[in-house]
Amino acid sequence: MGKHDADEGMGFFLGGAELIKNIVLGIKNNIKIIGIVALIPIIGIGAYQGSKYLSNKKNSNDSQTVPVVASDVEKDTKQYIGGYEVIGKVKINHLGIDVDVLNPVLEENDYTDDALNYGTVLYYGKKLNEIGNCTIIGHNTASTFLNLKNIEVDDELVIANSNGVEVTYTVTSIESVEPDDVSVVLQSEENAKEITLITCDDDGTTRLVVKAISK
Repeated sequence: MGKHDADEGMGFFLGGAELIKNIVLGIKNNIKIIGIVALIPIIGIGAYQGSKYLSNKKNSNDSQTVPVVASDVEKDTKQYIGGYEVIGKVKINHLGIDVDVLNPVLEENDYTDDALNYGTVLYYGKKLNEIGNCTIIGHNTASTFLNLKNIEVDDELVIANSNGVEVTYTVTSIESVEPDDVSVVLQSEENAKEITLITCDDDGTTRLVVKAISK
């Protein structure tokens, strides 16, 4: 990420962060929050390194599962972009944001870094528009969350799930945090439907965190 489209040429910094994330995937959900923060710094660096990493990994390990295009049967009932299932949309009309939310998990392998090249990604939470917190991350680019910096408290955003059911959320807080701030993914209100949107601030060193709760 960084300013505008700068992240498209810089690439993700995988390495240790990817190792941490793989470990986190095997732990209980209440501990997974720690792993989320390990990925947040990755959002601010871009796509080139991620693509290079995946290419090298495919060449060195033939057994590694890689993103694949869905079968014709799956396409009859589901929508895919870049090989990733579209599970919903983030819509913020007054900011011109209308972006797909992708599921980065393919056959139990997580490709969040690659999936971010095609839209936003559901990083934390099981399903959209259910009780609990869903964290959606995306690049600070014109096609995703560039205009998120212009959102204000009490603004409304809409989350649509894969069935087209839309839920309106009201923004309750906006803050810029350090990449290692664990608290940003915690739920604010018990028994509420909550969305957390995360992208990079324009300088690429801090993270813009927007929290919203359904009406």
